[in-house]
Amino acid sequence: MPAERLLIVEDEDTLCNSLQRVFMREGYEVDIAGSAEDAFKLLEKGTYHLIITDIILPGISGIELLAKYRKTNPSQKVIIITAYASLETAVEAMKAGACDFIAKPLMHDEMKRVVRTALDSCNR
Repeated sequence: MPAERLLIVEDEDTLCNSLQRVFMREGYEVDIAGSAEDAFKLLEKGTYHLIITDIILPGISGIELLAKYRKTNPSQKVIIITAYASLETAVEAMKAGACDFIAKPLMHDEMKRVVRTALDSCNR
C-alpha cells in the first residue's frame, strides 16, 4: 500500500523541516511549501491525503488557501496550525472546512495523533 501523502505549508523553516522529519519517520510521504502560492504549485502536480497549514503565511493566508482549494476539492482534509490562536480564528478555520485547529507550540506526539485522527475520520 502506498504511503499517505502530506503537504505541510509553513513559512518557519525550522518548524517545517522538523514536522517533515517527524512524519517521514512515521512512514508518510511529505512535501513542504513556504507559502500558499508554493502549495498551489504542488497541488497542481498531485493530490495529498492531508494538508497541514499555518494561518499566517506570506501572501495568501492558510485559511484563504483552505477555502480556495476546497472549492474545487471539497473532500480535501486540512489541519490549521497557528501561533495566534483565538476562538475567532478557530471558528473561521472550521467554517472554511478544516478538520482540526492546533495552537503552537506544537508537540510532536499531539501532531501525530491529530494527523492520524484526521486521516482516519475527518469527512467534512
